This record gives sequence, C-alpha cells and structure tokens, in this order.
Amino acid sequence: MSMKAACLLPEGGIEHQERDRPSPGAGQVLIAPRMVGICGSDLHYYKDGRIGSWQVRQPHVLGHEFAGVVAGLGEGVTNTRVGDHVAVEPIVPCEECDPCHRGLYNLCPNMRFTGSPHTDGALQEYVNVPARGVHRLPDGMDLALGALVEPTSIAVHAVRRSGIKPGDTVLIIGAGPIGLLILAVALDYGAEAVYSTDVDDGRLELSQSLGATAALNVAGLGSEKILEGLSTGAPDVVFEAVGSPGTLETAVRLVRPGGLVVAVGVNIEERIPFNLMLIQSKEVTVVPIYLGRDAFPEAISLLASGRIDGHKLISHRLPLARTAQAMDIAMGGRAGAVKVMIEVP
Repeated sequence: MSMKAACLLPEGGIEHQERDRPSPGAGQVLIAPRMVGICGSDLHYYKDGRIGSWQVRQPHVLGHEFAGVVAGLGEGVTNTRVGDHVAVEPIVPCEECDPCHRGLYNLCPNMRFTGSPHTDGALQEYVNVPARGVHRLPDGMDLALGALVEPTSIAVHAVRRSGIKPGDTVLIIGAGPIGLLILAVALDYGAEAVYSTDVDDGRLELSQSLGATAALNVAGLGSEKILEGLSTGAPDVVFEAVGSPGTLETAVRLVRPGGLVVAVGVNIEERIPFNLMLIQSKEVTVVPIYLGRDAFPEAISLLASGRIDGHKLISHRLPLARTAQAMDIAMGGRAGAVKVMIEVP
C-alpha cells in the first residue's frame, strides 16, 4: 500500500511523494499522524537544509511535534493498542550509554531524533516509532493539543530545572511558543509574578491572555529600562528563550543577585558572548536545558485539563498538501503566526 508524504529536498523546497506504507517491526508502533506542529528546527532545515552536522542529503520527512492514531503494533508492544490517540516523544535514545543508564536520556550522545535527517518524521500518512516514546492521550483530547505536548514538555523540563517555588518572580525573554509555554507552566507552579518580553506586540498580547503580570516590548531598551517596567523589581528567575547573541547576558543583567538564569534558547551557528565577571559578581546560577526529559505525562495533564489553554497558541491549521505554505507562514511570522499546525489526512 502507498501513502502520501511531504518531503524536504536536499536542494530545498517541498515535494509531495507517494511512498510505501511501512509495517511496524519488533518494539515499534505504527502511527497515523493527524496533527503536526511546525517547530523552529523544522524551519532551520527548510531554510538551510541542515542544523549543525545534521544535513538533509536525500528527500526527508520533517515533523517531530505530533499526535495521531495507533494503526499497528510490532511484536512485543504492550503499552498501547490499535485505535489509541497518542502523542509521541521524538527522542530515540540508545539506552546503552552512561547518560541513558542514569536516566538522562535527553543527553544521549547516540540519540536519534524523529524528524531529523536520519529518521523521517510525521509529515506523512504513516510513521513507525519506538513504543517507549508513545503516550496515550485522554479520551476526547483534541489532537491539536496532543501535537503541543512535545513543546510543552520542554517548558515543563525548563521550569523543573529552575526550581521555581510559589511566590517567586519570573521573567521570560522571548514570547515564541516555548516562551509562552514556559509562562503558562511557571504560573501553574505558583510563580507570583511572571513577566514576558519580546519585540512583537501580537505575541505580547498573547502573553497577557495567558496570564502574564506584564508584557513588555523591549525593542531598543537596555537592561535598566526593562527593570523599570517590572513592578516587583529584579526577578528571582529569568528564562532566556530566544538564543540570540547577547540575550543570555541580558538575562544575567536582569536577574536579581544570587538569582538563576535558565538557558532555553538554542543557537547552533553562533558563539554566545559570555561576561563571566558579571556572572561571578552577582553569583548568578546559569542552568542550561536540552530538549525535555520525563515530562510528557505532566505536559499531557496540563493541556488536557485546561490548566494551559493550548488553543490560544495555535494560530494556523493547513492541510498536508499545503506544507510549503505552512512553512513559509511560520518562517516569516506572518499573519500573527505563533504555532502553525499541519493536518494530515
């Protein structure tokens, strides 16, 4: 049997191909994706054909933020059933290295990652995934929310790593999807005041609708001016969710002395300037995060219960046949694009 797939070509552009429908091997689950979110990493591949050493060398299927329906089970699979609605964790660890043995599977140096050039993703009618990454969704949960589970799991991991306590004050630099989800998770964890900064007024309005204490347009503003806009003073925790040169140092300047900065934003192509004396003189703790870990169940609960209103982040839904247009909308941030979803038939 054949199936439809939206393939990124090595020379650029999306080509719709007919491919053979796969069969699940031992320990695998065959998923029929229904909703796929476009991530910033997808846009890097779409624009540049690579992220670091991972390069598109043959027609490749993107998509790692997805939810769908279980269509088949390989030998030995017992954690799901045909017909289940599921979200899928894209990390495929080796399960043999030291980080894996210590439960740090998101740090596995040998990992494969669904939707990266070595492993096709979900922008196709069927995809095989390891059973360990399959998480059943509650009955009646919108599959579009299921496709938000993966980015929400990153936000959960970031907030856990921050050690936020009830009553803490928080600042988030960047109101993209991850920054917005960190905002929502921080509020759920009991933060007393959560501030959002960006240069896009539309995203700042969305921050406020999600519960931000204040949302500040920081275009052209230095650290002192930003701090003047925080009614509770320098925050206890700052999340850097941009990854641009200079924003990590800005985070260190904004956090209170003895505070904590969580480095969430990713920048593979450029070195980030780092003022070590500034960090030392304030005794700031800088905590990096990489992907998520053991956070899918909590992310599902947050979205399914409505404690996070994920629908507010979904700005566009386009069919698989319009994958290139969906990428272009997400790439340019046009028409209020926040989280662009692709519906697979």
